Amino acid sequence: EKTQTSALFCMKQTFPSRFPRRRFLGQSLIWISGLVSSAFPVAPTPTSLSKAIGSASPAMTTTSSQKNAFSPSKVFCILYGVGGTADVGRHAVRAALDAFPGTVRVLTGDPEETLLGQTNWNSACGPHTFTPEERARLDLRTIRPTSKTEDWTEHLDNVGGIVSAMGNRQGFYVGHQYGKVATEKLLKAIMQSQESGVVSRLVAITSVGCNEDWPPMEFHWAGGILKWLFRTLMRTGWRDLEETEKVIRSSDANLNYLIVRPVGLGEERRPKNEWFVQKEKYKDKVGPDMSKMDCARFAVQQVLEPTYENTAVVVGSDWESFTLDEPPASTPVSNSHDET
Repeated sequence: EKTQTSALFCMKQTFPSRFPRRRFLGQSLIWISGLVSSAFPVAPTPTSLSKAIGSASPAMTTTSSQKNAFSPSKVFCILYGVGGTADVGRHAVRAALDAFPGTVRVLTGDPEETLLGQTNWNSACGPHTFTPEERARLDLRTIRPTSKTEDWTEHLDNVGGIVSAMGNRQGFYVGHQYGKVATEKLLKAIMQSQESGVVSRLVAITSVGCNEDWPPMEFHWAGGILKWLFRTLMRTGWRDLEETEKVIRSSDANLNYLIVRPVGLGEERRPKNEWFVQKEKYKDKVGPDMSKMDCARFAVQQVLEPTYENTAVVVGSDWESFTLDEPPASTPVSNSHDET
């Protein structure tokens, strides 16, 4: 039963609900999960649980006492692409509007459709809508992430901080593994804009299992299947996210950055307004699946009120209360901010 549940969990991370033949692929993962557990054994971890493994904070609200890393006269910029980790970027727009009183600039391939036209955002916390005042604070701009000639410098005008969610780890999004290319262009634009003192903070969304965090989720048996997926079906996206991290770390830009490595981002996970950071690999544990909104809120908080600087962290849900099967909601969850 544990093997079957683990396979279904990882299938949901790989194939969104709208993807054709998801049921067939899920059954295939169940069949191969037994082979995975023997081929890629999970490293042993301590039996005791680490209770204080991270920090959880409620989503920030816009109040006069709020202290941000940069002035509200600056612009909060968010970039996102396609895929599960990119969905964190869409949720970051909602989180930034709640936390930051100034302009929120959105750079993506089709902002009108993916942000305003779609309201579900592949999550359990919709529908997502905006008030007229919030729409007035949105600055939506279309970019071409894969273009080698497009200059993004003008898009960073007056930008104080950035959340970037340009890559994805879902292998079937062929042609959308452009995290490295987009990040190189972004960093080039940042370096050019820094002459005027713009951009003080970058928070980039990648994935567990990248670079020194290998193997992924060593604290949970589902990590064994993720390990196999990153070497097979999700290899291209995972490699792209690894290279994205290397580009950030080797950049000549004088930039304060944080790399956020989320655990699973299940579409059925509802936000709990909390998040936990793994302090030490092979010692501390976090819940292996979390909501996209909670990950986004953590990223936005780290732009506005940095507590982790020039490093990478694994973020997840509460290990002690985590269950693979999301319990039914007692009340409907909505992120609607439309005025009636």
